[in-house]
Amino acid sequence: MKKYEETLYEILKKNKFLSSQDLEEAYKASKDLDRSLADTLVFRGLLSEEVLTRLVAESLNLPYVPLKNYLIPDEILDLIPENLARRYRMIPFEKTDKGLSLAMEDPQNFEALETAKRQVDLPVSVFFTSPADLARALNQYKRDIKKKFKDIITQNIKKAGSVTEKDTVEKLLKVATNLPVVKILDAILEYAAAENASDLHFETQSDSLIVRLRVDGVLSDVLILPKDIQPAIVARIKVLSNLKIDEHRVPQDGRFKFKVDEISIGIRVSIIPSFFGENIVLRLLPTSSRPLNLEELGLSAVSLEIVKRNIKKPNGMILVTGPTGSGKTTTLYSILNILNTIKVKICTIEDPVEYSMPRISQIQVNHKTGLDFNVGLRSLLRHDPDIIMVGEIRDTETANMAVHSALTGHLVLSTLHTNSAPGAIPRFLDMGTEGYLLSSTINIVIAQRLVRRICPACVGEFKPSQETLDHINKSLGKNFDKQKFYKGKGCEKCNQTGYRGRVGIYEVMEVNDEIRQLTLKMTNEEEIKKAAVKAGMVTMLQDGFDKIASGFTTIEEIFAATKE
Repeated sequence: MKKYEETLYEILKKNKFLSSQDLEEAYKASKDLDRSLADTLVFRGLLSEEVLTRLVAESLNLPYVPLKNYLIPDEILDLIPENLARRYRMIPFEKTDKGLSLAMEDPQNFEALETAKRQVDLPVSVFFTSPADLARALNQYKRDIKKKFKDIITQNIKKAGSVTEKDTVEKLLKVATNLPVVKILDAILEYAAAENASDLHFETQSDSLIVRLRVDGVLSDVLILPKDIQPAIVARIKVLSNLKIDEHRVPQDGRFKFKVDEISIGIRVSIIPSFFGENIVLRLLPTSSRPLNLEELGLSAVSLEIVKRNIKKPNGMILVTGPTGSGKTTTLYSILNILNTIKVKICTIEDPVEYSMPRISQIQVNHKTGLDFNVGLRSLLRHDPDIIMVGEIRDTETANMAVHSALTGHLVLSTLHTNSAPGAIPRFLDMGTEGYLLSSTINIVIAQRLVRRICPACVGEFKPSQETLDHINKSLGKNFDKQKFYKGKGCEKCNQTGYRGRVGIYEVMEVNDEIRQLTLKMTNEEEIKKAAVKAGMVTMLQDGFDKIASGFTTIEEIFAATKE
């Protein structure tokens, strides 16, 4: 990729698409942070990934292909094996009488091109594509994993061996390292990763072990195993997580790493004792995937401009609010990636650290040693930080310490559990923060939810009932009777759900003079919301309907997320 990096730099320098200062700073930062120039430009908001890719394709006289629009047939994928496609960062996507169309992340990788030509024995036309589009397209190799997954389970379940919680440590260890048990757990983890699951549940019943996945925020059963395999699965996970294998009466937490193809996945483990045996939840965190940039999060143009303007401020507070699982941490990491330059010191206190970030001092909460958010924040202030990220503000001490940090010249990023952006101010006041201090510190509040995207493979127009239209019109004060609405019909690609992937809906409240005055008066949420809307805030409901109109999601998803 070194040659490609230099080519990209020369292209941008020659066509003056960016100012010389922006380009040189980004180029230097990419070297200092050991990050690609393309990623640095995207994270800094200087260019979107698609614009950047199109620009390079044009300069190299290569056609560009937006792979996100392609569902590649199996017979095309089979032309180049998955291991080669991943190793050389390429994928076949179309075959015609003229030959094979091949999308590549680095079109100057001649070794990759020669490998592809030898593999298919056809004329090959090279297309340029973005890294994000290629990563998504490579996942299409996993479409037949369901059959392989069930075959592996069937073949190994009887060979796994039987143990109970009362068996000796030696016997539990022997079964935990037994090849059939290893294969069963590996198959389940690979399947969870292929399905883009965020969580994997093992729930012990009186006569079985139920395996469940949370995909796009929705939990569903994928497998029911015999009860006698449960102790072996639990023992295997404990061995991987370095937990006490013979402790069954108290909760245990741990973590381990698992590799699928070239992707390393951090797995957070939580084990609790239940009536029928131990239950396990695994949180899957792909450590090699980069955080999204602000454009990819799905912010509207107006909201995006507000966020970009406010993260440039040297001090104050940026708050992200929403329920658990609404993507707050992803948003914080996206902002930190833009702010992460050699000119600033960034420190975080998190519970837990979900993504490792270069050049950022990340501290993990440890309740056993008394290291909570408040204690961690006090310690961070002695490390000369410019920017501080606090994973969550949940008590009076942490709230007051965060406000104090913002007042003393630091930029503080954190999250709160409130339902709306205006609701963040009353929440702080309820925790005992003085209104005059709060009004001087909050810059913006971002409230968000995640809703499911309509599956692109089976999307189609549909007509909602008049009752639903009346409800929409009343909720937004506009007439949507002539608006086009879309829905997924359900297909193999989306497991018949009609949805695949998720997108955020947001409301971004910039704190102006009127809102500061209302904060001083300790006004309620409704009054603050009126002032924010008057100043141009797009509500979460409105942002949701903008995404419905664009064909991203459905009426049901927006109503469920906003509780309308």
